[in-house]
Amino acid sequence: MRIVVSGTPGVGKHTISEELSKLLNGIPIIDINKIILSNHYFISSSSDEVDLIKTFNMLKIMLSEKKYKDVIIVGHIAPYVLDSSLTDFSVVLRRHPNELKRIYDIRTYSETKTRDNLMSEILGIISYDALLKFGKLNTAEIEVKENILPTIFAQKIIDMYENKSLREFGITDWLPILQKDPQMIKFYYNVD
Repeated sequence: MRIVVSGTPGVGKHTISEELSKLLNGIPIIDINKIILSNHYFISSSSDEVDLIKTFNMLKIMLSEKKYKDVIIVGHIAPYVLDSSLTDFSVVLRRHPNELKRIYDIRTYSETKTRDNLMSEILGIISYDALLKFGKLNTAEIEVKENILPTIFAQKIIDMYENKSLREFGITDWLPILQKDPQMIKFYYNVD
C-alpha cells in the first residue's frame, strides 16, 4: 500500500496523513519536504528552488526499501518527484480558497506566496499534474472543509483506496469564485 497525499500548501496534507497512518496501524510517512530540507536538495546553496532530479532519485531509492513497502508519501510537489510505478494511489486534497487565505494569513505568507498558492488551488494545477503523473484510475480529489475532523478524510482515503468506484476527480471547481467574489478579484489583480 503506497498512498500519495498531495495538494496546495495549507489543505491539510500532514494532519490528514497522520490520521491516515493511525488508521493503517502506524504505517510510515515519507514527508517530501523533510527529505528535501535534510538533504539540502536545492538547485544551489543560495536558492530555495528544489532540485527535482535529486529528490526524485532519493525517493526512488527509499521506496525500494522493504520498510517502505507500505507507506504514505506526503507533499505538494509529489507529482514532480515520484516515480508513478512505485505508487498505488494518489489523492489530491482541495480546500476552498477563502479558507486557504485565512490559513496563509495565520502563517504570515507574503502576498506573492499567498497569491501564487491560491491561484494554483483555483486553477487545480496540482490536481492536473497528479492526474498526468499517476493516471485517472489511480488519482482522486477530496475537498477538505475546516469543520470536518481529519479522521473523516483519512477514512475516505482508505475507502477510495479499497474501492476504486468511490474515487472522484474533477468535481471541485473554484473558477466561479473569481467571477462571483469581488474581493478575490481585487486580491488577484491588485485592483482597488
